[in-house]
Amino acid sequence: MGPFLKSENKTNKMMFHLLISILPIVLFAIYKNGYIPYSHNKTNIIGLFMPLLFILIGSLTSFLCELIVTIIKKDDILNNIKNSYSFFPGLFLALILPLNTPIYVLILGSLFATIFGKLIFGGFGKNIFNPALVGYIFVFACFGSMISSNTYFNAYEVDVITSPTPLTNASMQDGIGNYNNLVKPYGNLLNFFIGTIPGSIGEVSSFLCLLAFAYLTYMKVIKWKISVSYISTAFIITFIIARILGAGIYYPVFQILSGGLLFGAVFMATDPVTSPVTSVGQILHGMFLGIFTTLFRFLGVEGVATSIILMNLFVPLFDKIGSKSRFELNKSLIWFILVWLLIILTGIYIARINKNTNFNLISKEVINNQVIFIATQKGYGGEIKAKVVFENNKLVDYEIISHNETKEKYSLIEKNDYINKIKTNYNNLDDVDTVSSATITSKALKDLIRNVMEVEQWKIF
Repeated sequence: MGPFLKSENKTNKMMFHLLISILPIVLFAIYKNGYIPYSHNKTNIIGLFMPLLFILIGSLTSFLCELIVTIIKKDDILNNIKNSYSFFPGLFLALILPLNTPIYVLILGSLFATIFGKLIFGGFGKNIFNPALVGYIFVFACFGSMISSNTYFNAYEVDVITSPTPLTNASMQDGIGNYNNLVKPYGNLLNFFIGTIPGSIGEVSSFLCLLAFAYLTYMKVIKWKISVSYISTAFIITFIIARILGAGIYYPVFQILSGGLLFGAVFMATDPVTSPVTSVGQILHGMFLGIFTTLFRFLGVEGVATSIILMNLFVPLFDKIGSKSRFELNKSLIWFILVWLLIILTGIYIARINKNTNFNLISKEVINNQVIFIATQKGYGGEIKAKVVFENNKLVDYEIISHNETKEKYSLIEKNDYINKIKTNYNNLDDVDTVSSATITSKALKDLIRNVMEVEQWKIF
């Protein structure tokens, strides 16, 4: 915005709206991580208010740190308190850390975020990196060994959820996993949308993140083009992955609703100080965020924080492209062609390196109402090849064509009539116990059906 223009939406008004949008997320954090465990007698009165205390400690640490620096520099204290919004780095850092992070780690992270993410650049409005994410990277670089998957679970979730956090669980699957492995351990996708899944304090509720996005966009506080292009790009890439590997539409939805992608897209990527001001720049910024977030996730690197910090470096470039194409849009065309090419190649690359090598769909044939699959699954001795037949969406035949299992192990499968047990209970395979002394073989026989059903269930592709 040029210096000759005046905005009615002044900074203090924008920050007020930002706080309003954060309030429901804070209240939900208290409800999910405090009230629910307390109501089930899994924590005490301190645990009930621990989410609120955690957030307050982070915020207060940043505030006091900047206040002390202001006093040392002999600057105008009242003016600094009014216009520096000093509590925000610690507030946002607390929201993106797991509840069970040691308090001293939160304090150190908030101090680092404030000093090295904000004050070292000259204070509010002059920083080139998002301060909270600077603190977040510092915490995981120095104290990552203390923050395991278990630190994301509240006292109630520890007892009722046996899997790690959704993205950690996804990284442990053969290939990209399937619906039963990725989503069912936490309920269904509605649980992901509402936020009743393990995760950082403020990131789990996709609904509240989207509600905040709608509110902040309506109030003209954030740059909605960044959020939309960010989320859309991540969805398209994971959709390509799902399409290539035979997963359903649930897969890109799972990726969008997991981790801190929505929270980052709404609150971090749109930071007015560290994001582009031109429309074209904002769209390119969001698209590259989507590419790098998805790529980093599959490479085992923290996706959202790392990609936002990385893209902060390229904000001047994005704005330069946006400025040149303001009156000549064709000047940015080459960049959009390049980005779309990167999106497609990223999806293909990730799909290729994450192909499930234990399962291979050889053929699929449709005859009248029957869908006949020929597939292989890796067992104890090698590939197990089978014919699987569905009729009107019901499993009607499961026939082993060939296998390399030892005679001893496969005789146990036959003795337990295991194939018929699978056919009878194919909709509840978790209820079908593996065969003792032939565990790998029996698990492979179940996994083969699961993987074939994955392809059949999402046959809209």
